[in-house]
Amino acid sequence: MTDHLPAPVDIAPERLARLRQKAELTRSIATWKPEPGETLEGAIVGSRKESGPFGPQHQMLVQRIDGAVVAVWLTPWLTERLREEGAEVGSLVALTFHGQEQSRTGKRFNRLTLVVE
Repeated sequence: MTDHLPAPVDIAPERLARLRQKAELTRSIATWKPEPGETLEGAIVGSRKESGPFGPQHQMLVQRIDGAVVAVWLTPWLTERLREEGAEVGSLVALTFHGQEQSRTGKRFNRLTLVVE
């Protein structure tokens, strides 16, 4: 039965260290729940898919200056703005939450502004 085992893989210590660092960051990620006027500043470090209030959704992961990683729900508006601004992993972002507003059709939404460098 052991005749079909694959050859052992040589795992470089630096790859294993990166994997451990990524796993540690993943365990400590908090979802952004801002108050009106709050701004999240940092670098985009990736994305993930999580189960949210409307089922599975994507989140952008932003690493703040203090090293903490924060997850932000990617709404269609935010996704489009990030695309228009050419944001990618490593881009600096400032995302400000201005509070909830109501559209002309009566739907509530979060008013945000985004700056990308």
